[in-house]
Amino acid sequence: MSSFYRRKYRSIETTVGPAYWPVLGWTSLLALAQTVIVPLFVFRGAVPSLVTIAVVLYASRAGARRGALLALPAGLLEDIFAGTGGGWTISTTIVALLVGGFSRRMFADGAFVPAILCGGAVLVRDLLFWTVMRAEGFPQGFAVAHLHTSLWRALLTAVIAFAWLTIRSRLVTDKTTIERYGYS
Repeated sequence: MSSFYRRKYRSIETTVGPAYWPVLGWTSLLALAQTVIVPLFVFRGAVPSLVTIAVVLYASRAGARRGALLALPAGLLEDIFAGTGGGWTISTTIVALLVGGFSRRMFADGAFVPAILCGGAVLVRDLLFWTVMRAEGFPQGFAVAHLHTSLWRALLTAVIAFAWLTIRSRLVTDKTTIERYGYS
């Protein structure tokens, strides 16, 4: 018996959904594209967050734990490419945990609601990022200066997520379910 065993589980989850390794590979490519290609298409000083789209959509379908397992390396890659000291890793992981927990209460299929969730996740992720950066010593004025950019980034991310989900729904059919067995 494992030392991590807890006597009382609230539920045991069996997840059937997207496989982890291909999603991690695609997310790594998206992190690279987000830092190399996407900045060429700046709109009002903002670029969409492709990594946030990947993490949010995965966490909403696979759950909080598996979403956090994707968010850790995705955020780490963003920190490496951006040269920041862990802000993206922490903020992306927290957002994955929040989205995974929130997705228990929402219907993750469709295009509109997950796209809005992606836009909201960008705002939360940017807020968490600047909180971490402020704790590392960055001036508070940087966060205020980037608020306008964060709003545009959230809108662009929601639009791209909606377009992706609409196109994907016409081309790919897959089923993700999370079955919970309650125990007391």
